[in-house]
Amino acid sequence: MKVENDDLELVTGLIERERKKVLTWITSLPETNVIDIIQDSVKKAYQIKNERPEMPGKLVKYCAIIVAARNAGWDTVQGKGYRVAEEKQFDDFVHLRKTAMAKIIRTGRPSILRKKVMAHWGEVKGFKKEGIGFRPIAEYLMKKRRVKVSVTYLSMLWKEVEENHA
Repeated sequence: MKVENDDLELVTGLIERERKKVLTWITSLPETNVIDIIQDSVKKAYQIKNERPEMPGKLVKYCAIIVAARNAGWDTVQGKGYRVAEEKQFDDFVHLRKTAMAKIIRTGRPSILRKKVMAHWGEVKGFKKEGIGFRPIAEYLMKKRRVKVSVTYLSMLWKEVEENHA
């Protein structure tokens, strides 16, 4: 079924999980819409068969249903899909993302990891004065204080806290 699965992805443009979502979406529609999709899929099946004559008939029909559902609105925002239908909708989403980011920045919630590391900042500062690098400090914090922190994050915090306030 692997070769057939690749064919399905090429023709429909969707992976298996997405195709299953399309079928679920079709069943949630009013019956008249389902009938329209099935009718459109008959036309699509002929088009797919002309383009891919080597493809088995059952796969052609399945792909035709998926493609017809995509054309009927699954890909649009109203169709519960994830793709953007028009430039206007894309602009709306950009605006929503900017608003969400502004809210996060405005609230300024400090990260939990930062709080955990800063609780042991005296130890970090002491180790750095002794000339110990960030890698052993990160390992110490993980083993002795149970704070999993990356070397990069420790370095960034060091620059932010110590070098900017020096």
